[in-house]
Amino acid sequence: MKVATRYFMALGVFAAALGAIYWFVTYEVVGAVLLVAFAGMPAIVAAYAIRHGATRERRAEDDPEADIRAHAGEVLGPFPAETVWPIFLVLGTIAIGASLIYGLILLPVGAVVFVGAIAGFARESRG
Repeated sequence: MKVATRYFMALGVFAAALGAIYWFVTYEVVGAVLLVAFAGMPAIVAAYAIRHGATRERRAEDDPEADIRAHAGEVLGPFPAETVWPIFLVLGTIAIGASLIYGLILLPVGAVVFVGAIAGFARESRG
């Protein structure tokens, strides 16, 4: 996780620098705000990883000379082989986004589908 955390930190710094450069070159507010918001997203993930100790322990993915066979059979948790919930999650997100453009009449439909997909994911992850 050390490598992934470093990537997220670098992505946050890159996006913040890009947002600042974009602002001083164009003085266009919307693009600069979007780039700065984009900088916040990987920074939140990196802060979470640092806060919860992802960088403290040495894991196999951090070792450049690691052997894949050494960690074969490691239990990672339940992962469903096939699931339909990502499709409903996307459809709910699209309906919510479309409601902001075309009218709030689509918002309840999108919210129900979105929350239903989250509930479906939760039920499947319990095993």
